Amino acid sequence: MNNYLRKYRERRYFMRIVLSINILLVFFVLASLLTALWYAQRISLDSQREANAKVLSQINYNITYMNETVKTYAVSLFYENETAHLLYSGEVDRFEDTSRVNRLNKTIAYNSFLHSVVIYNSKRDVYFTGGDSAIDAPNSDLLRRIEGYLNGDDPMYKMELMPVRFQPDVRRPERTQDVFSLFLYDSLADYVKTESALILNVKPEWLLEKLELMNGRPADRANQLFILDQNMNFYSPNAETKLDLEALKGEVRRHYDAEGSDAAQFTFESGGEKYIVNYMSNPSVRWLIVDVEPYAVVLAAVDKLRIVFLTIAAVCLALAIVASLFVTNKLYSPINGLLKQTKRFPGSESEPSEEKDEIGYISQMYNRLIETFLQEQVKQGGDEAILRSYYVRKLITDSAAFSEEDRQECLDHGYLRTSLNRELVLGVIKLDDYAKLKERTKGVDVSLLHFAVANIIHEVVSAELDVDVVDMRGDHLVLLLEAEDPGEDRYERISQLLRRAQSVVDEYYHVTFTVAFSEPTLDFRKLTDRYERALDTLAYRMVFGLRTVITPSMIKANQDNPETNIPPELERKFIEAVKSNRQESVYQELEQLRRVIGGMSIDAVVQSSMHLGIILKQTVKEINQNKLAPLSIDLRSVDRLVFEKETLDDIFAGFRGLLDAIFVDRKRGSESKDHVIVDTIKEIIQANYSNPNLGLQELSDRMKMSSAYVGRIFKRQETISVSDYINEIRLLKSVMLLENHTLPVNEISEKVGFSSPSYFFKLFKKRFGTTPKDYRIKKSLGIHTE
Repeated sequence: MNNYLRKYRERRYFMRIVLSINILLVFFVLASLLTALWYAQRISLDSQREANAKVLSQINYNITYMNETVKTYAVSLFYENETAHLLYSGEVDRFEDTSRVNRLNKTIAYNSFLHSVVIYNSKRDVYFTGGDSAIDAPNSDLLRRIEGYLNGDDPMYKMELMPVRFQPDVRRPERTQDVFSLFLYDSLADYVKTESALILNVKPEWLLEKLELMNGRPADRANQLFILDQNMNFYSPNAETKLDLEALKGEVRRHYDAEGSDAAQFTFESGGEKYIVNYMSNPSVRWLIVDVEPYAVVLAAVDKLRIVFLTIAAVCLALAIVASLFVTNKLYSPINGLLKQTKRFPGSESEPSEEKDEIGYISQMYNRLIETFLQEQVKQGGDEAILRSYYVRKLITDSAAFSEEDRQECLDHGYLRTSLNRELVLGVIKLDDYAKLKERTKGVDVSLLHFAVANIIHEVVSAELDVDVVDMRGDHLVLLLEAEDPGEDRYERISQLLRRAQSVVDEYYHVTFTVAFSEPTLDFRKLTDRYERALDTLAYRMVFGLRTVITPSMIKANQDNPETNIPPELERKFIEAVKSNRQESVYQELEQLRRVIGGMSIDAVVQSSMHLGIILKQTVKEINQNKLAPLSIDLRSVDRLVFEKETLDDIFAGFRGLLDAIFVDRKRGSESKDHVIVDTIKEIIQANYSNPNLGLQELSDRMKMSSAYVGRIFKRQETISVSDYINEIRLLKSVMLLENHTLPVNEISEKVGFSSPSYFFKLFKKRFGTTPKDYRIKKSLGIHTE
């Protein structure tokens, strides 16, 4: 014992408890801390995104409002007589020109948002200007910038505000100003210098002051706001920034193209610092409003919260360690007491222990004591158990040779618990999925399971009835009991007891069993005959399923059923349903077959199940003979179903699985064919939409198929009819011609395949909500049309 005490003086199990408790505490504290920090970070980011979205929405509204105001004013100014004279007059009249420019200046003065107006007369190649003096000052390059757009040096967008940065004095290039310019001209196509144009330059102060206000917020809100225009140029009133604008521009564009949403948020790194970027698009001018804020500023509060959490966690862990030591000492005191008791066990000091901790040592000494006790018990009870098992098996397998002397000897020595003087009921017990169970355990533990199951059944049933349970040294047990209840009541009582035993066995060993009973008998010499009948009854487990208690009354209808084969009419309906691919009918017939076969005698059940498998195999072979691509079904699996499954439900579930595979295989082949047909129809329509006679009948004639079949396949795949699809393609082609060509509307109608212009107008207005002519005008003015 001294060696043992020296070996365990470190109290290894004690330390294991302490470490386990503290590791769990550390895990839960860290998990809670990380979860709280992550949640706080998400809340901060979401709150900041909402705040930035409100600011961007306000700026976006201002831009949209200004754009619509300027467009409306530009259109009205463009069509005024004074402006039209300056735009298109080819005669030089300095007095009239000066008068009209003066009146233009007065108009500009009434509109506070205007910076200046430029009118380019292409016939005289001259510019008329009005408004701010910067437009025509000798040292200003604003007019040259506008002339550059007209010359095609820079991309120009009709009826869209464009940011233009210019130098009011080229001698001081470090000083720049911004205006928003809008270009208006007659042509629907791209601008050429031979065409007159009206240019409105708008003061940006209202917008830039808003940006300055946002960029000039307090230090704890270090946002920077930018405008990314149509030409991918950044504009901001605050020129000083540490950001890599080119990299930022690329990231904004990449996210906008990838996500396709009008507003989004992402993170961006520049100069070793992380930023949160929010952007919002304005479709009216095709600008992106971009807000950039340092990541650290947004999460400053979270960083402070992290320090508080870490402090609290450290304090909690320190207190937890102290508490765990106290609790562990209390928990360990019983183990310490057991260790002191082990010195009283024989051999506790003579042999050194190889266990790693105190619990292992205690378990070792306990197992040694139990083993010694069992050895003594076996010596005393082994011969008696062998004799008891022998006499019960002899009574069951050869009851005719079981004499009265044998019965009396069994009663005298207690080998039988039943008296054999009252009515006897014999049952056969078999573990479910016995073959799989034996293979899984390699046969080693099956005999132990039989022993355990027999003991549990005896313990449960003997509480109310006299019972003997014996292992027949095969794959089953036999239950022999005396029941005083008359008729079917005895089976009901026995069944309740056995179901209770089934629950106990399942709970402890995760194994189930089935029981089959024979008719009762008053003569113990007929028990061998009842044993044979019970084995026959057990075969009906195939019909009633596993974990059942089968009584003679349950199988009486099956035994009296004269049917031995599947009815020919039912067999014919099943085969026809499979061949015609009627899935619902197949399952209905299969269920009917299950009911018919389940009502037969056991020999007929086995024979009919095998016959149904043969029918299914033959039907698949016949289907494959008429198909270019045969069904990929393993027919050998049909045979395995009948021979390997223990119950009729499992067999029919296997049949249903095979039928599911057949239907999926046939459906896949059918859908692939339909897709090829529909794709071909679309290709023909794309190539021949301009043919007025193109329709369902012509498509069917080209594909050498019936029009009803072609129309049904196309409608099922595309959810619209062939004629509707043809009209949709023609309308989309007409839109392309209206937007990119100056052809008359009637000619466009004819080019896309409409024989009747009025029918074309009707379909166009129904599809786009406007007439073709109005659609072209709205597109030329840049008005969005659905």
